[in-house]
Amino acid sequence: MSARQHVGRGPNGSRPVEGERGECDDGCLTGAPDERAWRELGGRVAAARAEIFESVYKRGRTNVTTQVLDTPQQRVIDIGSLAEEGTWNASRKQVLLLCALAIVLDGLDNQILGFAIPSMIKEWSVTRGDLAPALALGFVGMTIGTPIGGVVGDWLGRKVALIASVFLFGAATFAIAVAHGVGEVGLYRFLAGLGLGGALPAATALIAEFTPRRNRSLSVMLGIVCIPIGGMIGGLIAAQLQPEYGWRMLFVVSGVLPVIVAAILMFALPESPQYLLARGADMEKVAKSVRILDEAAAASKAFIDRRDVGVERASLTALFIAGFRRTTTALWIAFFFCLLPVYVLYAWAPTLLTGKGFDVQTASFGLALFNFGGVGGCIVTGWAIGRYGTRVAILTVAGAATIGAVILASIPISTETQPLLMALLCIEGFCLLGAQGSLYALAAHIYPTNVRSTGVGAAAGFGRAGAIVSAYIGTFALNYGATVFFAVIAFCVAITFIAVAVIDMHQAAMKAETASSGI
Repeated sequence: MSARQHVGRGPNGSRPVEGERGECDDGCLTGAPDERAWRELGGRVAAARAEIFESVYKRGRTNVTTQVLDTPQQRVIDIGSLAEEGTWNASRKQVLLLCALAIVLDGLDNQILGFAIPSMIKEWSVTRGDLAPALALGFVGMTIGTPIGGVVGDWLGRKVALIASVFLFGAATFAIAVAHGVGEVGLYRFLAGLGLGGALPAATALIAEFTPRRNRSLSVMLGIVCIPIGGMIGGLIAAQLQPEYGWRMLFVVSGVLPVIVAAILMFALPESPQYLLARGADMEKVAKSVRILDEAAAASKAFIDRRDVGVERASLTALFIAGFRRTTTALWIAFFFCLLPVYVLYAWAPTLLTGKGFDVQTASFGLALFNFGGVGGCIVTGWAIGRYGTRVAILTVAGAATIGAVILASIPISTETQPLLMALLCIEGFCLLGAQGSLYALAAHIYPTNVRSTGVGAAAGFGRAGAIVSAYIGTFALNYGATVFFAVIAFCVAITFIAVAVIDMHQAAMKAETASSGI
């Protein structure tokens, strides 16, 4: 029996004849077969189990993930189809909300050091160059933490990976509040980076696996939009608290909140049913998670997942098999050259503005506006992906971000041009962060369930290497002025544009997908 052939169909996958067992529209097996049909079905199930055993345990590959009861009367649910085609109900949206809460805090803690750098320089009498290694160590932690978080998410569970990551970056960020020098900041920032890097792949995978395919890109984008929301909140907190309470209070607030959220996620966040099934979890746990997808389907104690046929289990090598090699390479390049300018702005925009005569409050507000534009950019780009596909949507915002950076490089940066500068920063955030968020949605679309967390994590992890470089490129560019600073950003986004154009596994427009499927 082929791994793709449905149990309960006739020879060669044909519809069952009278007396055989049929298959209902939602993926369950129904009907009242005769005794001979029962024997045939039992033989098919035994053959399928033998094939699955050989595939998973002897070759290390997953062709079909299945757990079935011995009784033929049991209704079998295809949770792969249920997850892909079911209703985007309130329970599924609650998963998105919980993951989004974690991503907001990821965005907050990711950017909080950039708001504090001008005050640290003044208090400790250090230079921008002295703080560059501390920034770089944080990005090194993210670079290491992102692929590790992805692999942990595929092996130990998305929920475990997300909770551990959120707790780690919260505790390490809180520790910066009691640091007495740049060296301590670098150490704590490295530890926080491990958590910051690991949280996003796990959250993205959970969001994708609890969202129907037709809503997936929008759902992932609604999750990613929380990164600039977190940065925007950080800018507002810095503008209000830092002048009165000092920079240490920023790390107290942004450290305590993730620890509280990690405790909430421990009790409220479900694990992916596809992951639980693939790992052979207890059927009660699988059914409890399936209840999020569909209340009625959870009554069954027999589940199967027919997706991801012929795809290797979670490993980096699985991302470079023939079907993924070109796309994975181009996607990694796109992440690298998109995250590099994003983190240049996150870390050094407030320093650039204070160096041009703006006070700390106005500089923080400028970065908050950049993030505010990113919120709108992620939402609009997510809508555009559904209507026009990822290629058109991402290339449009990446091209616009390149043009915006060129314009910023050509205008004088001073308090006299403040209104124009703030407007342009908001527009640049719309385009650049819209492109960044779209890359996560594209990665979640490209990779199937059993390597999705690894695929997203590896791409984002390679992108974090661009963040490491940003710590030094930012200081280098600032030494030559605002023109070079924004010219570097324009160059990087242009490379992102080219890499996205090379990718050959884009999500098509939803209307085109619907038409091709005959719906």
